[in-house]
Amino acid sequence: MRPDSDLDYALRLNPLPAIVLNATDDVILAQNDAGGTLFGTAMTGQSLRRFLKSEPNQLAVFLEAVTHFGSYIDTNIGFQDTTSAPLKLQTHGTYAPEHGPAHIMLTFLNLSEQDRRNKLAEQDAHQRAGLLQWQNVYGFFQEVERQNQLILDAAGEGIYGINAEGKATFVNRAAQEMLGWDADDLIGRELHSIIHHTHLNGDHFPAHSCPIYHTFRKDKTQRVENDAFWRKDGKPILVEYVSTPIYDQSVLAGAVVIFRDVTERKENERKLRSAMEEVEQLRTQLEQENDYLLTEIRTERSHSGIVGVSPAIRNLNAQIDLVADTNTNVLITGESGTGKNLTVSAIHDASPRSKRPLIKVNCSAISIEDFEAEFFGHRKGAFRGAMRDRVGRLGLAQNGILHLDEVSELPLDFQAKLMAVVQDGHYRRIGDQTDIPINATIISTTGRNLEAEVKAGRFRQDLYFALSVFPIRCDALRERPDDIPYLAKHFVDLTTRRLRLSETRLSKANIDQLLAYDWPGNVRELQNVIERAVILAHGGRLQFDIGASGGSATASNDVVMSEAEIRTLERENLIACMRRAKGRVSGAGGAAKLLGIAPTTVYSRLSSLQLDRSDWENE
Repeated sequence: MRPDSDLDYALRLNPLPAIVLNATDDVILAQNDAGGTLFGTAMTGQSLRRFLKSEPNQLAVFLEAVTHFGSYIDTNIGFQDTTSAPLKLQTHGTYAPEHGPAHIMLTFLNLSEQDRRNKLAEQDAHQRAGLLQWQNVYGFFQEVERQNQLILDAAGEGIYGINAEGKATFVNRAAQEMLGWDADDLIGRELHSIIHHTHLNGDHFPAHSCPIYHTFRKDKTQRVENDAFWRKDGKPILVEYVSTPIYDQSVLAGAVVIFRDVTERKENERKLRSAMEEVEQLRTQLEQENDYLLTEIRTERSHSGIVGVSPAIRNLNAQIDLVADTNTNVLITGESGTGKNLTVSAIHDASPRSKRPLIKVNCSAISIEDFEAEFFGHRKGAFRGAMRDRVGRLGLAQNGILHLDEVSELPLDFQAKLMAVVQDGHYRRIGDQTDIPINATIISTTGRNLEAEVKAGRFRQDLYFALSVFPIRCDALRERPDDIPYLAKHFVDLTTRRLRLSETRLSKANIDQLLAYDWPGNVRELQNVIERAVILAHGGRLQFDIGASGGSATASNDVVMSEAEIRTLERENLIACMRRAKGRVSGAGGAAKLLGIAPTTVYSRLSSLQLDRSDWENE
């Protein structure tokens, strides 16, 4: 099918190479002479695919765009002549439906020839200035926009172009939506003063320090990951962008900026950082709680409750039952070794706060200058040495129980601060600006007469009254001899289980000997005496190294053994056992057999006591 005379006439008048194509089957319907010269042959009646260098689908997309828009330009379709030599062409398609439903005129601009002509005219073009130069650059950007309009509008990122004066040349649809400006509002205007004039903190952003201006002033791509553009409604959006220099015939024409709105992502990152900081604070607090609780677990303490049948013990248990269900502050007094700490544990275990920590503070073991940091905690950097945030004992005791051991040792200056916490119900960490509410029951213990300390001016009266709302007294062991047999049996069983020793029984003579002694060290002294006797007995008969007669008998200087002395005795006994077993742990004649315990227990004790072969072979 041939095109009609009008289209044929247009072909002949076209100074550029041109053909008429049936887009349905890619058959060339007509050509002008320049077209035959360009491709080196008569093309009429042939398929255009014969002259394609590119993939056929690229031509199909181009023809679809021509049909859709009426006209379209593409410089990326590759063609070749009859000798298969590549042709660098700009292809301009014009849809002519009035001459046929699929008639398209293709006009070709030989870019290689144009480049040659442009080079000849380059010197003259560079001498032009003012309005002519602006028109050329503006036309160049218009051409860029026109050729890539589909891509620009389909892009999710905001894209705009500026010339060397910083004036907008094109703005894609995504950029308009993000910024709230129409393209007509921006094109031809200096863009920095409209969308980039102020830093996010409110400081003025001069154009000469703008990275986008540096793009065409320093001829260098700029990447910025944390900046702000300003919308038409005056609100900022957080952006990250890339600004790339763009050239028109080797002349720097301006820049293209591709940006994305990262406001939501930055906010999510901020929330994540905040959450991570909170998690870190909770992790630190949990670590400190665990460190504290592990320390408490290592402290030897009976977990079997308060042992005894005397009226004093029955009264003590009744008082514990009364006060455990309240949030009342308790003051426990009594001689050293009478079970004050055990009473604190019993109150905690019986109270609704039993699932929360029991935080102990030994007031006699803290230096005067460290009381505030120990109780209240501190923020990182609050003072020299504060390398991280620290949760004080008050924070650890939140919703639990705070045990002030030897409360009489509190410095007078700190007593006033503690009284303020008790009255106001809140405290403040060192270096912090925020008050922290506190909900904790305070149980205080002391071996001193606090009333006498108040009269002597060493303890505040108001704090005394605040801490001793419910007073409890732990009686001395000499005042409740009925409990001695029960305590003795309890400590024998406890020691044999803990040290995995053979079962040892108390005889009537043992009980009589224990009842005959007045126990100046109270229950603690009784526990130490029994523990030493059980270790020495090795499952045999118990022998106590205490006064043999009379309630007034006194213990010799070596009767009560400290924990360190008992550990030394364990060490020496294990060394002697390993020496007798000739270093063997298991088997007949091995240390495990001699001690009556499992071989794994022997290995565990060797490791715990840091013993090796040299300890029993060199002695």
